[in-house]
Amino acid sequence: MTNFIIIFLCFILGAILKHVQRFPRTSALTINLFIIYVSLPALILNKFPPLLKTISLTGLWWVPISMAWITFFLSWILISSIGRKLNWSNAKTGALILTAGLGNTSFVGFPLLEAIIGKNAIPIGILVDQPGSFLIVSSLGIFVAAKYSGEVASGKFILKKVFTFPPFLALLGSIIWTSLGNPGSEFINEAFEKIALTLVPLALFSVGFQTDFNLGVIKRRMHPLLIGISFKLFLMPIFFYFFYCKLLGLSGDFLQVTILESAMATQITSAVVASEFNLDTELANLMVGITIPLSLVTVWLFNWLFFH
Repeated sequence: MTNFIIIFLCFILGAILKHVQRFPRTSALTINLFIIYVSLPALILNKFPPLLKTISLTGLWWVPISMAWITFFLSWILISSIGRKLNWSNAKTGALILTAGLGNTSFVGFPLLEAIIGKNAIPIGILVDQPGSFLIVSSLGIFVAAKYSGEVASGKFILKKVFTFPPFLALLGSIIWTSLGNPGSEFINEAFEKIALTLVPLALFSVGFQTDFNLGVIKRRMHPLLIGISFKLFLMPIFFYFFYCKLLGLSGDFLQVTILESAMATQITSAVVASEFNLDTELANLMVGITIPLSLVTVWLFNWLFFH
């Protein structure tokens, strides 16, 4: 419940305080830079090294991880195809690929998993989140954002964008740090953890600050929004249920957690990355702002349909 209060409180505060003159119009840009350069790298350095040591705890580890990667590739393939047919701008297509292809598998996902299944679901959820969602946004997500950024997307340009993006550097650093045995972790892990706590409240505040829920704006963006929401909240859980359960014959907690995580709202960080790379920020923020409250209903619905 605390996480949901933080989600809505920070989002609403951002939406309200954008009208207060003490907050410059560029506030969201500054907040996003702090998230990209400080909060997200701290989270990766705190969460990823322990996961590298425990990733082979079970033979089914590949199920939740593969779901996150398949989702992103399907989003890229389907939405880029739709974008070409409808003559969308690269900025719109790139923003929708990111926000439809990346799920809020931790901050929204973990509380929902615990409420629906129990605490035993969280370790499986971590497999979806860290080597899944977070690894994707820190690597392939940056590649896609750079490709659709509207600049000359040569191989050299994309590689430069990827290898100078702080979260990706933090990911590489965490791998190297783990290979060296995490020296000094007893002193700095707690620091990374506390800095990482700034990510969600700042990101939600930024999204609220940039999101305009004017009905005219929503109506104007309705077509891509419907495509993104339908893909993220409905098509993916249905697809993965038939793929993992009916085709591969899987069952149990790994299946249930994977299906429910596939139905989660848009990842907050994906909208921040879209903004950082000058993609369609309005569309990206609307995807976050609309899918989060909707997912609180749709995740329960899919759990009832598939597992009861």
